[in-house]
Amino acid sequence: MAIYFSLLCYSMVWWLICYSAMYLSATPLRALSWARTGFIGVFFIPIFAYQFIINFLGVKYSNKILLLGFYTLSIPAIILSRTKYIYNDIVLHSWGYYPTAGRYYLVFLVMYGLLLSYVVWKVVEAAGKDALSDRMRQQLRYLCLAFGIGTLGIVDYLAKYPAIKVYPFGYVCAFLFISLIAYTIVRHQLMDIEVIIKKTLVFAGLLASVLAILVLPTLLFQEYLFRDASVGGRILGLTMGGIIIIFTMRKIEDFLINVTDKYLFQKRYDYKELLKTFTAEVLTVLHLDNLVNLTVDKLVDIVRISSCAVLLRDDEKEQFGIVASHGIKDKEITLFKLHDIVKFLEHTHGYVLMKDLKEKKIYIPPSVQEVIENLNAELVIPMLLHEKMIGMLSLGKKKSDEDYTQDDLDILLPLARTLAIAISNAELFEELGKAQAEAAQREKMAVIGTLSAGINHEICNPLGIARGQCEAFLLNVKDGLYKDKSQQELIQKAEEIMAKVIKETDRATAITKKLSSFAKPAKGEAELVDINKEMDEVFGLVGYELKLEKIEFDKQVSSSLSRILVDRKQFQEVLFNLMRNAGQAIGEKGKITVSAKEEKGRVIIDVQDTGSGIPQEKIKELFNPFFTTKEPGKGTGLGLFIVRQVVEKNGGKIYLKRTKVGEGTTFTIEFPAHLQKKEEKRSYETTDSRDRR
Repeated sequence: MAIYFSLLCYSMVWWLICYSAMYLSATPLRALSWARTGFIGVFFIPIFAYQFIINFLGVKYSNKILLLGFYTLSIPAIILSRTKYIYNDIVLHSWGYYPTAGRYYLVFLVMYGLLLSYVVWKVVEAAGKDALSDRMRQQLRYLCLAFGIGTLGIVDYLAKYPAIKVYPFGYVCAFLFISLIAYTIVRHQLMDIEVIIKKTLVFAGLLASVLAILVLPTLLFQEYLFRDASVGGRILGLTMGGIIIIFTMRKIEDFLINVTDKYLFQKRYDYKELLKTFTAEVLTVLHLDNLVNLTVDKLVDIVRISSCAVLLRDDEKEQFGIVASHGIKDKEITLFKLHDIVKFLEHTHGYVLMKDLKEKKIYIPPSVQEVIENLNAELVIPMLLHEKMIGMLSLGKKKSDEDYTQDDLDILLPLARTLAIAISNAELFEELGKAQAEAAQREKMAVIGTLSAGINHEICNPLGIARGQCEAFLLNVKDGLYKDKSQQELIQKAEEIMAKVIKETDRATAITKKLSSFAKPAKGEAELVDINKEMDEVFGLVGYELKLEKIEFDKQVSSSLSRILVDRKQFQEVLFNLMRNAGQAIGEKGKITVSAKEEKGRVIIDVQDTGSGIPQEKIKELFNPFFTTKEPGKGTGLGLFIVRQVVEKNGGKIYLKRTKVGEGTTFTIEFPAHLQKKEEKRSYETTDSRDRR
């Protein structure tokens, strides 16, 4: 992003310098020459603006062909910039010389308008999104303003047509654009200003070095060795300079980077900021991957170190592996329990600081040296929990080139212990999630056992009909009832019976497939789900049990209802639990009404029963684990607790809408509506029709 912004600024500066020279030119010919030179900068302004915004927004290039076309167009643009096809002539206005448009100038006017309009549109679109941080929102506001003003620079393109009488105030737009971007960088951290300064200094140092290496040998050869052959001395000097550049450029760049790191990043990090950040942002995270990655990011950012890694213990394999890292050579490092560095850290509960080891001239085993080099580490700290090492924290050198002091260790050692507790909590949280999922699956399998008994007669009925049809046909043949029938008539009769048999067996198969599919564990993959279809699937299972209890089922769902993005199996489990709970609350004779509607971008589903209702004193405990209102032995109490976990995991929420003892209960679940294009809806409808077939 910083590179494209720099290129954008260079293009604008190129244009402004050339046009300033054009205004100051003494002759029309020279003014036209400067204008044509400045066109090269003008051409690249919209291209680099586009790439800067795309990189800032993190958008994948959706129109690479268009961008490639513009870059390809730059070749003829640069060639034609010196001809009358771009700038035809120069005209003297009250403000000075100004070029007129040539035959192909309109092509670049259209390009400028298209690209900059697209840039402004993408920025405005991003600014309208809800899920933005306050800083990001501020950045986008200033970018909207900056590019809005910058786009007004198109007036310079129009002024090149003599028929359009307008003053080219594009330089004012350029100044305001750069000023607003600079303010956003400094005030709202649009980009890492330290990195920009560092890269600018390194680039300037490299440029000065290259010029010096090229110029000095040329002067030496020309002055002292080839005084009478100035051309030969210049060529030989340039050749020698080129050779020197080839062999020294990398070393010069490394030297400049080290110098800028040392003097640009030499300020000490704020201990209070580190502690505050870890207390408020890191240690409260319960997702393990997020926790370790955030730890690495914050340490690199606040302590200003070149590398960092978190290694965690795998008890099954008895080894340590990298789970999060930044700036290390080998991300596949694994350290077994018997490795020298592991044994040292486990037995001493100390740390490894390379500076101390080197100063005290302590022997470092080659295996430890190799690990330290691969981790690019300067300091390795064990993460201890109840005297057991659960991981290691590796920290690289500081960008300021300062050594780790005792003050650093006084902060980082307790921090590593606290981090060990946070990691342990995150691991326990993940294990709890797995345990809940296993409990849910066990309860579901128990329910399926009960369902199987109720569904049994629904399977036996179609199979009994099929068997009866076949037996009747065979008996009729045996008794000679078909002896007067022709062979064709017998075949026709057999076909009719076979068609009925196929229909009844298909009916039985469909029921068993539903039961088998429902029994499988959820995969945890979100997809677009049709609520109507899933309700029918679930009712196909629970409906048999409801029929036995003489419970009516009423579905009130619009066919135009938006889909929701959830795990299909988990959504079915939620509906199944709520509908079955409603049926058990009714007992015998009653009604379950399932309705769904869409309001303010959310799909709202109500499951209402005419059952016994829930007493007021039990409502607060409703979603607690192991709480149940059923008779002893008829419920585990995990139903509603797991339902809430599953709903929230899929981005929704569930709550008790109303209940009254003796009248019934209504539970409500809500999910964000997923709006899709008409083409997508047609595609889903086609898929649904295939499924039904």
